[in-house]
Amino acid sequence: MQTATSRRAETVFIPPLEGGHAEVFRQPLPLRRRVGRVLREWFRRYRMRARLRWQLRDMDATRAELDVGLPIGSLMEEAYKPFWKA
Repeated sequence: MQTATSRRAETVFIPPLEGGHAEVFRQPLPLRRRVGRVLREWFRRYRMRARLRWQLRDMDATRAELDVGLPIGSLMEEAYKPFWKA
């Protein structure tokens, strides 16, 4: 966890929702090539989301709150709130 004195500017990569790879699925190709392209696209998305999860896991809660525009401390309050009070 970072303190206020050790905080440095961090760049977090947030991938776009559409990666621009939609044209992969529009081309009429043999079944084997289509399946290969679909599997490669799924694996690409998996790696992209895994990278984002690691970045979010390493991010300080205060920095995440400021990044989203929430008041400081609200994420911890929500995290410790019982599910029946959500």
